[in-house]
Amino acid sequence: MVCLLGGVGATARFALGKWNGYLPWGILLGNTIASAVAAFALESSVSVWLVAGLAGGLSTFSTLIAQTTNLWQTHKPRALLNLALNLVIPSTAAFAFGLLASTLLK
Repeated sequence: MVCLLGGVGATARFALGKWNGYLPWGILLGNTIASAVAAFALESSVSVWLVAGLAGGLSTFSTLIAQTTNLWQTHKPRALLNLALNLVIPSTAAFAFGLLASTLLK
């Protein structure tokens, strides 16, 4: 099940990775969803499947760094914004969904 969900996550990340504009929005969305799923799943009995599989396949540190490096070469303010948003938004999603899960699953 971990392998299957990892494949689903990686396929979704590949598709989301094509969504670029002012920033690489797709990777930001993928990292945010993965963080929310992981935080929610840690409160459930299927956490290994969802965290190691879906969230692991969907989130990507290496793509975030590669895209930020490319932005740094041409648009330094965008690169800094990309880093900041990829720290703040997924962290906020993880906190919110972890809180939601602990409230709903208790």
